[in-house]
Amino acid sequence: MNSNLYATLVERKLINDQTVVRATVPTRGFHEGVYDAVKDVHWRPSFSADRILDIEGMDPERFAKSYNIKPDGTTKAHKKRGRKPKQIA
Repeated sequence: MNSNLYATLVERKLINDQTVVRATVPTRGFHEGVYDAVKDVHWRPSFSADRILDIEGMDPERFAKSYNIKPDGTTKAHKKRGRKPKQIA
């Protein structure tokens, strides 16, 4: 995942502690060996952008696109539609 995209998702609070992500996390195996495994876990602030594989079952880019965020982490400011208030006009 792109680190700018990751920072944007966290800043806009689209990823929180209730979000399920698939990530590579350190796991203890048989004979007390520690290795990295791919698991579905709840997001924690200690996760780095390169460890996250998907968010809520979607690729990070697709998840961001549903909130009008580009894959590089930027957003486009939309103009408000409709009638303008009297103070501005």
